[in-house]
Amino acid sequence: ATASKKMGFAVLFKIFFALFVIGSTGVFTEEFQYVFAIIAAITMTVGNLVAISQSNIKRMLAYSSVAQAGYIMIALAVMSQYATTGALFHMFTHVVMKGGAFIMVAALITAGLGEKIEDYKGLAKRAPLLAAAMMLFLFSLAGIPPLAGFTSKFVLFSGAIFVDGAVSMQWMWLAFIAVINSAISLYYYARVVKTMYIEKPTCDDKLVVPAPFMVAIALCVVGVIVLGVYPELLLDLCAKAAAVLF
Repeated sequence: ATASKKMGFAVLFKIFFALFVIGSTGVFTEEFQYVFAIIAAITMTVGNLVAISQSNIKRMLAYSSVAQAGYIMIALAVMSQYATTGALFHMFTHVVMKGGAFIMVAALITAGLGEKIEDYKGLAKRAPLLAAAMMLFLFSLAGIPPLAGFTSKFVLFSGAIFVDGAVSMQWMWLAFIAVINSAISLYYYARVVKTMYIEKPTCDDKLVVPAPFMVAIALCVVGVIVLGVYPELLLDLCAKAAAVLF
């Protein structure tokens, strides 16, 4: 589902830029930029605020995906090559980190764990490797360095500040809202980490996860770390793709 959403955004980018970057200039285009900026700000804010109130971890992750969509829409508002590069790169990193988180949830359900956040109490004692992987996914989604989410958000949010190689005040407010929303997301992601590492488990039974899940989780962990410390693996490709649109 995460990958299919990103494909939808890719198509939206192509259509939008074909209409407004190539086919139109002036006030008409600028009006649409502000429309997308407002939609982006509302989407990321509502997604994060609703995610805070969730007790079901799948719903929390789902609403956080709404917020991530708001971040990606920054590129539609700014309409610059650099912001588009950041949006495309964030799509890739989001597939890895959010995909890893959902795979983790599915694996733990298979192992007999519930879907509520409180069911994750003491997970670090019952399955230390899985808890560590989940922490990486969540902190990456929040944008904590040096993980992939930090790198992609840095490029994306910078795209709202630096336009055409210079600092632009026009979209700085949108970057500020995005940073505030990232801080909000850290709160509810940290709540899950606190539950896993600080709260006592309801039982001491070790959790056993099928091997295919472990392999998929391991691959996502590698992706989150590698794309964080060596973003050029995909960032250059995203820059070339963005250049085609401009």
